[in-house]
Formats: sequence, structure tokens, C-alpha cells
Amino acid sequence: MDVSIRLLQNWVGRERIKIEKVASGAAIIVWDVAKRRAAATHFYSTDEAKIEEKIKELLTSLQIQDTDFSKIRVKVVGGADVAGLNLGKKFITSLFNVIKRMGLPVGGYDVGGNITRSVTFDPVTGKCIVSYLIGGEREV
Repeated sequence: MDVSIRLLQNWVGRERIKIEKVASGAAIIVWDVAKRRAAATHFYSTDEAKIEEKIKELLTSLQIQDTDFSKIRVKVVGGADVAGLNLGKKFITSLFNVIKRMGLPVGGYDVGGNITRSVTFDPVTGKCIVSYLIGGEREV
């Protein structure tokens, strides 16, 4: 059974998750590879100032310390330019700057473009499938 994560909601667990309607904002998944658990959130591109805070919340919910970053992978989906204002591009640039500054390992991403996406992630297998609103999908 899939657990659906709504906008502005955080989640942590081992169940397969689904995050729908990811547009200019981002779905962020922090996967604890060894424990086969994940923490995830979906938030607005206008929440740029809260990026680091949201990532720290996910790390805390997984009980990941600064020295444990080698045990995790971060997956990022979103940052679409759906309104023609480049909000998604600016937001994703900021998001990746924070990820880099924090020293987090990225395990896959699907960002940019102009199409809304949905993402399904299985913490047990690590399989992350991005489905596009116009059809088609890919694994990241």
C-alpha cells in the first residue's frame, strides 16, 4: 500500500510513498540505505528560506547525525517552470546549494523542465520512479 504525502507534509517510515503534483516546488526524499527507511517532504518553491530547516527535520526524523551522511542518499524531484517565471529553476538551484553545503550525497534527481511530476519511492528497494503529467516515466 502506498502512503500519499501531501504538500507541506513530512513523513518517515518503510512504506512505499507517493508524492503527487510536484511542480515548481520540490519533493525531497532522504533514504537511509542500511535501515531501508526514508523521510520525505513536499514543499513550495516560495519556501526557499526554509530549505535547510526542512532537510534537517528529515534527517532528525531518521535519527541521522552529521557523521552518518555516508549511510544516506537524497532524491530530489521538482523545480518545474510551470508558470514561465523561472521560480522552479531558482528554487532548485538554492536547494542543491544547501545540499552541497551540508555535504549530503545525492542519489538521484529529476528537476527542471516545465512539466508537473509525481514520484513513487520504495524505501526497501530504493527504487524511485518519476511519472510525468503528460505521460511517461523514468527511474532516478
